[in-house]
Amino acid sequence: MEPTVVPSPAPVVSGANANARRNRNPNPGAGAGLATIGFLTMLLGAWAGIVPFVGPEFGFNATGTGAWVWNLSHAVIWLVGGGAAVLLGLMMMSAAPFARRGMAKIGPIWAGFLVACSGAWLAIGPFAWRVLDHSVPIRPAGALHELAYWVGCSLGPGVLLGLLGGIAMGVAMMTRPGTQVPVAETASQTRIAA
Repeated sequence: MEPTVVPSPAPVVSGANANARRNRNPNPGAGAGLATIGFLTMLLGAWAGIVPFVGPEFGFNATGTGAWVWNLSHAVIWLVGGGAAVLLGLMMMSAAPFARRGMAKIGPIWAGFLVACSGAWLAIGPFAWRVLDHSVPIRPAGALHELAYWVGCSLGPGVLLGLLGGIAMGVAMMTRPGTQVPVAETASQTRIAA
């Protein structure tokens, strides 16, 4: 005759430990991950927002204007996209302690989605600007220089921000509120009856 497995009752906790409980977050690294993603988002957003203004200072002149020249394409394409990413990165960093405890979910999900949208705008903004304003925001240059301009100003930060936004949404979706588990939890809850 084959033995059957019969679950034993949960251990009874009495006395001072009767109300002792601890929180268990199934994803304890979520807070640190969200803080790191927020910090990287802030750095990329700051770079994307300021590169058309300071780039000419060190020879990275993608737009063909001088340093610190304010125009509509600089503001709408790069400053808006980069500034939004900086603010959303700050929001993710401020939500990290709550995510560590499993309490923050909706805010970081929306922040990640909006970071991905800001990255998409940085990537397609120069192409859309040709339609909206009938001008070319990134100047034509030699093949290698033009590639560096597109990757350094627009496509590189845009794609990386989109990736970071997606990762932030995934990390935020994996966090759940802590569950209450009795302290006197035993390793084995079954006994074999013959």
